[in-house]
Amino acid sequence: MKTFLLSLGAAALLALPAAGQSTATASARPASAGAPARPTAALSADEQLLTGLVDQVATAIEKHDMTALGKLMAPEYVHHNPNKTSSARAEELAFLDTWGPTRVKRLVPVRVNRYGNTAVTVSTLIYSGTEAGKTTSQSVQTMAVWVLRDGTWQMAVVQSKVMPA
Repeated sequence: MKTFLLSLGAAALLALPAAGQSTATASARPASAGAPARPTAALSADEQLLTGLVDQVATAIEKHDMTALGKLMAPEYVHHNPNKTSSARAEELAFLDTWGPTRVKRLVPVRVNRYGNTAVTVSTLIYSGTEAGKTTSQSVQTMAVWVLRDGTWQMAVVQSKVMPA
């Protein structure tokens, strides 16, 4: 279950939409994303954009949209899992494609640091679903490194860890 949810956290970050989106589009949150700690107006443009992308990743996971996830992953994408293994882009997509219905909820505001064409996001998300017929729920903190290429943000590196209950 931990492997499932940890990979889920990574997948969420993988699904972040491209940078070609406007701030207004990126700041829209799906119903499952949870409430931010402060109003959207108080967020910087970078915080609005990248928070919106994290929320869109959650929506893509909930919709089981592997095509959207794949487009948002850089060719060199790698996820460093909490179980001390790493998954490349193709492995991650194949694993996520095996998941059943999953609900994703953001717990706290996304922390955003941007350095030119690179950004780092840290988010904590709760993943809920069923595994082997049992209901599961796990809080996962994910740090993602984003790269801006040709006007599109893509996930290059993700590291995730399970948070204590």
